[in-house]
Order: sequence, then C-alpha cells, then structure tokens
Amino acid sequence: MKKNYSLRAALLSLTCLLMLTFLLQNTASATLQEDLDRYRHEYETLYRQYTESMKENVNSASAELAKKVQTAKRQYDEALAKFKMSQSTKDKIKQTAAKVSDTIGRVFSSGGASAPEISTDTEANLPGFATMPISIDGDNYCGQFAMTAALNGMGIPAGGQDVYKATNPKGIFTAPPTIVEHLRLSGLDATEKHNASVEDIVNKIDSGKPALVLMNSGGGVPHWVCIYGYKKDSAGKLQSLTMRDSYWGTKKGHEMEIDRFKELWQAPLGDKFPGTLAGYKNLLIDIGEAGEKQRSPHLLNFNFWTATEDNISSGINDVVTGFKNMSPTQFAGGLTKCVLGIPGAVLGITGNGFTALGNSMTNWGKDKFRQDGIGNKVLGGASILAGGVSKAVGWVGKAAGNITSGIASMAGNFAKKLGYVFR
Repeated sequence: MKKNYSLRAALLSLTCLLMLTFLLQNTASATLQEDLDRYRHEYETLYRQYTESMKENVNSASAELAKKVQTAKRQYDEALAKFKMSQSTKDKIKQTAAKVSDTIGRVFSSGGASAPEISTDTEANLPGFATMPISIDGDNYCGQFAMTAALNGMGIPAGGQDVYKATNPKGIFTAPPTIVEHLRLSGLDATEKHNASVEDIVNKIDSGKPALVLMNSGGGVPHWVCIYGYKKDSAGKLQSLTMRDSYWGTKKGHEMEIDRFKELWQAPLGDKFPGTLAGYKNLLIDIGEAGEKQRSPHLLNFNFWTATEDNISSGINDVVTGFKNMSPTQFAGGLTKCVLGIPGAVLGITGNGFTALGNSMTNWGKDKFRQDGIGNKVLGGASILAGGVSKAVGWVGKAAGNITSGIASMAGNFAKKLGYVFR
C-alpha cells in the first residue's frame, strides 16, 4: 500500500513539473510569437512597398527595396526557425504529459487524472505570396505565373509580363528546363527533381523557399503552380497545401486538400493514353538560394530520368521563343535538340509505352489471380509474368532514349550558349 502511494505521489509530482515546464515554455513561445509577428509585419510592409515601386517602374527604388526585403526575409526566417523549435519542444512536453497521465489513470482505479488538451495544429505560409499582385497578358502562362511568384517571393524583382516575353512569348507551354534556366539566369538557384514527395515540398517551405510543381489541372492538361504553405493537423498529418497559380490562385492563395493534390501531381498529363507516354511524375522544381545570376544556359540543364521529355519540350520551347524574340542561337539550339533528339524520342516514348502496357498487364493479372478457379490463377500468373517482361523492355528503351536525348540536349544548349558569349 505504501509503495503504491509513493508511486502515485511521484507520478503526480512529475505531472505538475511537466505542466510548470509547459507554462514556462508557453511564455517563451509567446515572446517568440511576438518577434515572429513583428518581423513578418516588417517583411510584408517592405514587400508591399517593393511591389508598388515595381508597378510604378521606379527601378532605383525597387533595387534598394529589394535589398531591404531580402534582409527582412532573413530576419523573419530566423525568427520562424526559433518559433518552430519552441513549438517542437512544447509538443514533446505534451506527449510526455499524456503518457504520464495514462499511467496515473492505470494506477488510480478511478482513472480521474488527465492532462489538459493542448492544440498543436500547424500552419506554415511564406509571407508575401498570398496576395502578391501578378498580371500577365497572354495564353498558357502558368509557368510564367509560377516563376514570377517564386522570384518576387525570394526578393528578386520580376515582372510577370517580362518573364512571359522572355520564356513563352507565343503562349504554347513551358518546359521544365526552360523554367530552371530562366530562374538561374535571374539569380535564383534551381534544379529539376523527378519523382519527388510531399515531404520534399514541406521541407522546402520550412527552409523558407517555395516549390514549383507540375500537376494536372483537369483532363490531362499540365499546369505549373507555386506552393508556399501547408497545414497539418494536431497529430502532425499533412492536410493541405497552399499555392499561387494562374488557374486556382490567380488573385490570392488557394488551399488544396492533400489527397487531391497527390492525385493531380502524380500524373500531370493524365493517366490515360497518350498522357501515359510521358514520363513526368511528381515533378518538382527545387528552389535554392538567391545569388549571382548565371551568365549563360547550363549544358546539363535536364534531368536524366526525364531527358527524353525534357529534350522534346525544351527544344520546341527554344525554337518558338527563339523565332519570336529573333534570337538565332536560341532558335538553332532548339532546332538541334529537335533534330538530334528524334532517335531518343522514338526510343524513350516507345519505352514508356511498354512500361505502361506492362503496368496494365500486371494489374489485370493480379486482379485475375485473386479470383477463384485454376483458370483464373493460370491467366493471372501469365499476365503478371508478361507484364514484368514488358516493363523490363520499357526500362531499357527509356534508358537508351534518355542517353540519346541527353546528348541532343547538351548539343542544343551549347548552340544556345554561343549567343551569350558577347553579351
């Protein structure tokens, strides 16, 4: 009896200590919250002044404000990191208190002891993106809208119409390498990532940077969006992403439920033929730090796993944009990609076709194999085996196509690079 009493007293004391620690932590969090709100307000105020100077074409004021915006953003990012660390500590205290409370409930037969409920819902949004004014007069400018949001959000002056004229003046589509190239030439580091995850997006936002992704806007129409926020529930499960784009989030931020986002992200050209012939899946433009502008296009501006698709799309982009903007080397570079990339395109697209066929055969075989009857088992097994062979053939074809297309891309990028020699 005495031993049980001692255990109860120890558990109650531990609970009180945890609650006291939580209260002290909560007080510290309040101070951090005040700092966070102050830096956020300062950043957003400067950003509004910056966008106004952009609209009024005051270049000297814009350049000076851009520096102040970057400084304010860095202060905000540092305060946000401290606040998140404080929140993480508070969450751990809550979890420990819940465990102690559960133990007390088992020790006391009445089960009356319980820990107070603490809300741990998490919402993170990069400042400046939600109501950023973006105006573009043209067609199919989703890529330019997303780039404009990313550049301005990172403190690099960019007018939507200027981005449109530089990268898609005829309003066709915008290839992933075209976006990466323009961001780098504008002073924002970027790389193309294939088969990324939602955790990559969350981590990118936590680091103070947006993420550009290619998704399906409906009916297999590819669409670029700029993601700048997310929301998690009290259990830490991701619930939604917040974005700016030229379809859902034209005037303000748009929140999309995470399951819907995943569905549209994994098949940007749709899950039916001919969309299945394209290898893009969970495509992410990974934004890096703002710094010096890249002097000329990079020779290796493509992703090996989607080199076939990158070469075809960027080649067409360069031909059309080079012709419209009267840039002979860009036009020549695009033409080089298109002509030298024909063998790679045939191999790569055929490989994607065999892979898609193999997936269909495998899925059909699995469904058949689950059914009763020896006939269904035989048919299902044979279909699974044939599907595996088809996917293997597809993988070899796609790899060969990517290698060939990669060579074509390097040749085209070299031709385009010549146009920057005397700039």
